[in-house]
Amino acid sequence: MFKANKAVIFIFVTVVLDISGLMIIFPIMPDILRSVGKLSISDAAIWGGILYASYALMQFLFSPIIGNLSDSYGRRPVILVALGLMALDYLILGFASFLWVFIIGRMIGGIAGGTVPTAFAYLADISTPEDKAKNFGLVGAAFGVGFVFGPFMGGILGEIDFRLPFFFSAALSFLTFLLCLFHLPESLDPANRRKFKKKDLNPFATLIKAFFFRDLRILFLCFFIISLAHWVYPAIWSFWSKEVFNWGPGLIGVSLACYGLGVAFVQGFVIRMKFVTRLGPKRIIFLSLVTGSVALTGFGFANMAWMVFALIPIAVMSELMNPTLDSFVSNQISDSEQGLLQGILSSINAITSVISPLVMTLLFKLGTLSAEKFYIPGIPFLFAAFLLIVIIYPLLKSMKSLEKKLVFRQKLI
Repeated sequence: MFKANKAVIFIFVTVVLDISGLMIIFPIMPDILRSVGKLSISDAAIWGGILYASYALMQFLFSPIIGNLSDSYGRRPVILVALGLMALDYLILGFASFLWVFIIGRMIGGIAGGTVPTAFAYLADISTPEDKAKNFGLVGAAFGVGFVFGPFMGGILGEIDFRLPFFFSAALSFLTFLLCLFHLPESLDPANRRKFKKKDLNPFATLIKAFFFRDLRILFLCFFIISLAHWVYPAIWSFWSKEVFNWGPGLIGVSLACYGLGVAFVQGFVIRMKFVTRLGPKRIIFLSLVTGSVALTGFGFANMAWMVFALIPIAVMSELMNPTLDSFVSNQISDSEQGLLQGILSSINAITSVISPLVMTLLFKLGTLSAEKFYIPGIPFLFAAFLLIVIIYPLLKSMKSLEKKLVFRQKLI
């Protein structure tokens, strides 16, 4: 039991590092890109979008491959290689003096970041049925810690030197690598391993299967649009706040950390409150879409710093949407298809994390081209708000139709 508990702690730390490493660079992106590339803030945003998309693309392409490799060769070597790649990625970024070097570094980081499914698989291997939900919940908590710790540390260290967050992350990754190397046992018994096949190399295989669920196609499309809209926050937040409020890494990091704390509170506590659960999924989704679009519209027109912190509590209420919609869709299919469903939703999120940063940073550039003729730096937020408003009717209509079909099927049983 002690070994299992220690392994859970190591997995927790690994996931925290992964998410922190993604988030730690957000507060310093405007300064470091403008310094290295001698860029305007709008051009720096375009390069920021390319860097985010490079990371996400590698994560999308390699996540299924890495997961299948862990099924074939064990979890431990995959996790160790990932931690080593993380340390290398941060060192490359810390010493980078050219923009193309940043892209290479982020691509390496994206490959290493594709190991989160392996962390879940490791926990599944070592957990009893009674402890599985608790241990998976711990990984969810690790995401929350990473979303708060990453930008907070990035902001603090970035105020000292904008390269310092990279070296800090490299040191943490290397330390975790050493701890896992000497203390993390293999969790997958050789008898339970399977042979690696060519079809395991196709990252689009799971996504294509979304079309097999005819009744859920509209919901999957809405998932895509919601995810596209929500990626506006990591894509442009640091560049927008630098342009509009002239914030440095410290304030950018604090604001992102506040948002992360809000998300953790909403998804950890608010969603469990009785008055929320009594609303039912359709009302919760409607409330989330409305609060999300209101907050995004507010950010789009915000011109004073206090408005940002006033809007964050409204914005995080929209985070009720994803777990509620996940649960609703899960209830529409059989137990044997639950794994496939999660794979489809993960693939949709991965695809939007490639597309959205490119679109949102381009809109930001267009919105900051001319201070005299057309100057709306918050236009990406307004576009994201438009996306959420557009899907309100088709999403709720589809949910209502599926509820009727589910009731009919239950009556037949």
